[in-house]
Amino acid sequence: MNNRIIIKNGKLIFPDEIKENLTLVCENGKIARISNPGEMVPETGARVIDAQNKYVSSGFIDIHTHGGGGHDFMDGTVEAYLGAAETHAKHGTTALLPTTLTSTFEELMQTFSIYQQAVQKNTKGAKFLGLHLEGPYFAYNQRGAQDPKYLRNPEPEEYNKILAASNDIVRWSLAPELPGAFDFGKVLTSQNILTSIAHSDAIYEEVLEAYQAGFTHVTHLYSAMSTVTRRNAFRYA
Repeated sequence: MNNRIIIKNGKLIFPDEIKENLTLVCENGKIARISNPGEMVPETGARVIDAQNKYVSSGFIDIHTHGGGGHDFMDGTVEAYLGAAETHAKHGTTALLPTTLTSTFEELMQTFSIYQQAVQKNTKGAKFLGLHLEGPYFAYNQRGAQDPKYLRNPEPEEYNKILAASNDIVRWSLAPELPGAFDFGKVLTSQNILTSIAHSDAIYEEVLEAYQAGFTHVTHLYSAMSTVTRRNAFRYA
């Protein structure tokens, strides 16, 4: 495999502007340098790509996705993980967090095993950066598409077993107003797991307290969350 890639004649997307006529050099999967117009870049031994004035961007990182290409990460198969990852890679996503739905304890255990197998076999798709558990600790009134029969409160007897079963959990989304959620947030934070508010009926004061307990992120803020009024297909904050 060639570990050096040169992309020229493209429109490079920067945080605050788009620049043209620059040459991008990648080595071992990372951006090594960006050359100015007219600067000579040795091409010997490199894979050279002519962008033909198309846009060139760094790879996207998807931190909340349930699948792709007809595959769902809850399908319970390695093939679903690989198929979804390869689909994302074709559309510019270079890394992602496979995201679960509310489920049984047993299904989560199966997910951990399948994820590990998929990581070992994933050679063509977007890189797996860890698991994002969405649920099952959500507010019933804000459940959205989550199956209500699996909703429950965070109990140490369950979530400690889940945490002990996998070192791949990097993000966990839940409703902070549920009984025991603040304590759970502190546990997650102590293990460097991103703790996110989701499918929640929390009010302002509860959100402030949640922040003190380690909740530092929000999942789909204006969907299945408190303070949003739904009128037919529209949402009003």
